[in-house]
Order: sequence, then structure tokens, then C-alpha cells
Amino acid sequence: MTMDDIFNEGDKFRGYVVERLLGKGGLGAVYLVRHDVLDKQFALKILFPSVAETRPEYVRRFVREAKIASKIRHPNLVQVYDAGYDNPSGLYFIVMDYVKGCNLRMAIAMGGAMEVREAVRIVTAVAGALAAGEPWGVVHRDIKPENIMMDSDGNVKLVDLGVAKAQGADSLVTMPQSIFGTPGYISPEQAQDSSKVDFRADVYSLGVVLFELLCGERPYPSDNPVKLMEFLLSPDPVKDVCEVNPAVPRKLSMIVKMMCAKKLAERIASASVVLDTLERFGFGKSFIDEAHKAAGPHDAGAFDYNSYMSKPANDTLSLGQGETADTDVDYFIKRLKRKRRMRKMAVALFSTVVLAVLAALAIVWSRGI
Repeated sequence: MTMDDIFNEGDKFRGYVVERLLGKGGLGAVYLVRHDVLDKQFALKILFPSVAETRPEYVRRFVREAKIASKIRHPNLVQVYDAGYDNPSGLYFIVMDYVKGCNLRMAIAMGGAMEVREAVRIVTAVAGALAAGEPWGVVHRDIKPENIMMDSDGNVKLVDLGVAKAQGADSLVTMPQSIFGTPGYISPEQAQDSSKVDFRADVYSLGVVLFELLCGERPYPSDNPVKLMEFLLSPDPVKDVCEVNPAVPRKLSMIVKMMCAKKLAERIASASVVLDTLERFGFGKSFIDEAHKAAGPHDAGAFDYNSYMSKPANDTLSLGQGETADTDVDYFIKRLKRKRRMRKMAVALFSTVVLAVLAALAIVWSRGI
């Protein structure tokens, strides 16, 4: 059985009918399926048999993801409904919520920096999902835009607990000195040893995401892994949000700074405390609701979810190494290039006007002399 012929359209699997492939990676694939009795769509995530046979650590990680996700109930976390090993097919599987939409990476790529209320709304939703896992000691360890899904109404869903750490959940998978997570988002302590991190590691990563939502870029001077590691291990603080985007309220910039503090003792302690801090500083539910009262939840935001959803769907979950999905890539590339061209044209036009004004002033000045 190869990666490409696990399921075909119309195949049946444990009471589900396969509708199509949503995406695949080096470890497994995700299919859109419909329950043949409930007539409801779900996402079916499977681990490739070749991976299960040769890489038992990925089996343990796959099963652990299902165990952790099944314990947590939160509207902003993708819910797991069934999981296990299917003897007839020889497949490890997870059945979970189907989120028809895009991930946050695409939203940032398409629109750049978001309006403050929208950025706060998204981060608040993710923090809520993380806080729901705190009673079980769950640390996600891979908070990044790719693992934050948005549907056509802008609803937020946190996905992929594949590298999560939890009390009593296959702790042998995480060995001392091991490193999980995504460069550019992991905390300094996670970059050194992922086995000993606590809630504060997710707070740091979420702080980087908030910075990126507010500024359209990450707070690091380079994407080079070596330079990134040097920065993480240095005492230098992350960049001030207001230096990049002066329109961001100073209090919110301070919260980002507290979330991304290099020293653990100075960092906000957990996602629950993040929510409390946002509320205390005036960025709680009432702040977010003002945007809805004014002109809808995404007014003046950098990304139009409904407009996006009129385009070919990008409905994918995190798949692992080398992931791909049935996204209209050309559409995104063309749209992004067009935005960049427009920005360059605007800068060029502004520069031309400024030079013309300066030339005129110089002429007037010379004649006056």
C-alpha cells in the first residue's frame, strides 16, 4: 500500500464514506469523510503503514495526540471523536472535526498585519483552547500560524497535538535533550530541551504569533536557524511591537513583551494568565465585541475570510513532514505578488512626489536668494 492509494473516493472505512483527499505529508494523510448514518462530514487522519512499521515513535506520538485531544473540550480546539487501530486495513486513524477554511499563515501572507481587535480575538481564542488543557498539564509545543485554522466566519480552531506534552500520556516519547517545535516560534528553553518545558513555552510561542499578527512579520532579525538560535539564547529581548507598528496600543505591546520574555520568571505563566492579563489591560471580551458592534468581526482587518472562501478551498490539518494540500497555490502566489507590486508602486509614487516638492522648494529658494 503506497501513500497515494490508501483511499479512493467512495471507499468505506468504519462507517465513513471517503469523499476526497484533503492533504498528505511524509507521515500520513487527511481525508474528508462523511458518516453514512449521521450524514456529517469529518476529517480522517491516518498514519501511513510504512511509517507505523518502521517508526514506532510516530505511532506513539499519533496515539498520544488522540488521547490528549479526546480529554479536552473547547470550542476553539479541533475535537477528536474516534481513534485507534483498524485491523482490516492495518491503519492507525483519528476522526476529528472538519474545518473548512484556511490556516493563519495564509491569512498573514495574504493580508499582512491585522487590525488590533482581530489579532486579539484570534490570540484570545487560541489562549482559551490552551487554557482548557491546563488541568491535564497539556503543553502544545508547536503553536504557530500553520496550526491555527480559520473557517469562513473567522472562527478559530487550534489543531495538531502531535508533539504535545501531557501528564501521564506516553511520557517516554519525550526524551531528555530532545527538541520539538518550529524554529521561529519555539521558546529559548524549548530550543534547548523540549522535555522539560511547561505552559510558559506555549505562552512564548503565542506571543510570537501575536507579534506577527500585529506587525505582519516575526520579531526576529533572521530566519537563519543558527542566527535564530543565537538570538534565542542571548539576553536580548524581542523587538518592541510599537517600533514596527506604531498604531498598536502601548499596553498591548507590553503584553507581547511579557509573553515573549526570555527569562521564565519574567514571562506570563500560562494561557489562563494571558487571558486574565488581556482582560485587565482592557483587551478582553468587551474590547473584542466592539468590533462586531461597529461593522462586523473582520471590518478593517487584513484578511477577508468570506472573500477567501469564495476561492478554491484550503481545508487541511497538520500532517507532518513534507505536507501538501489541495490548495490553489497559484491563486495565493499571484495575489501576494500583486500586493507587493502595489506597495512598490505606492512607495515609488510617494518618492516621486516628495522629490518633486523638494525640487520646487529648491527652485523657489534659489530665486529668493
